[in-house]
Amino acid sequence: MRRNNYLALLALLSSLSLSACGANQVDNSRLVIGMECAYQPFNRTVNKSNEFTLPIDGTNEFADGYDIAVARFLSKDLGRDVIIKRIEWDDLIPSLNSGSINMVLAGMSSTSERRKTIDFTEPYLKSDLAWLIKQENIPEGNSKDNPLSYEGLKELFKGQSLVCQANVVGDDIIEDYFASDASLNIRHSSAQQTYPLAALDVQRGISFAMPAELPVIEAMASLDGLGVLYCDYSFLSEGDLEGLAVNIGLKKGNTALLNDLNASLSRLSQEERSRLMGEASQRSQG
Repeated sequence: MRRNNYLALLALLSSLSLSACGANQVDNSRLVIGMECAYQPFNRTVNKSNEFTLPIDGTNEFADGYDIAVARFLSKDLGRDVIIKRIEWDDLIPSLNSGSINMVLAGMSSTSERRKTIDFTEPYLKSDLAWLIKQENIPEGNSKDNPLSYEGLKELFKGQSLVCQANVVGDDIIEDYFASDASLNIRHSSAQQTYPLAALDVQRGISFAMPAELPVIEAMASLDGLGVLYCDYSFLSEGDLEGLAVNIGLKKGNTALLNDLNASLSRLSQEERSRLMGEASQRSQG
């Protein structure tokens, strides 16, 4: 899609530039992981160490979240040390291709555009699409078992503004399925740098709703006055449905690490993944 095309081009150009400058290359003896540390409940920054955290390289801070739980599992299963590097979203793929990290474990989806630039493991989590919205605007009876249809979403969002984080599938969903229909008069607000900032827009009434994976929405719904709007997302294209799964990104050609990670993930049961995400979501609301 439009934003993913731009991101892939930016990543390719940046990686070529960084490689030309002779950036340090990491090998596969350690898991050197890039993430934002600002995408709860997948990853976030905390001030104190505990049994769930890992230190953020070069800082006195720590990272927590579902991605960290997966990183800890991979470290133990593969017998390799982990280094967490805090990197802005748009710099994750360039950092991977420059060799300064060897993994992106950051709630990133394997899309067709990103696969032109990097490789991905099998998904380490699959999720539903949901919307963050003020409690007072949630239709009566809405629940996981009674999700709002696509037609219902369009009617609810008519004349409103929608917001999301930049360069994620939710931002494309706003444009392609809602704002592009002029008859609905749905405005696509300028994307925010992070989900928490977009959530604040919804809380303050600047925007009406925000789409994301269900665990992200559940974490953001801890803000006062906000809630989860469940929806039937079968209207999404196959490519957009890919965006509801998250995968580990690797530099193209790093087959050895790709195979090791896929083998390790196969030993992480779906039940354990659900448990780890549930615990990470609860901690993010604390």
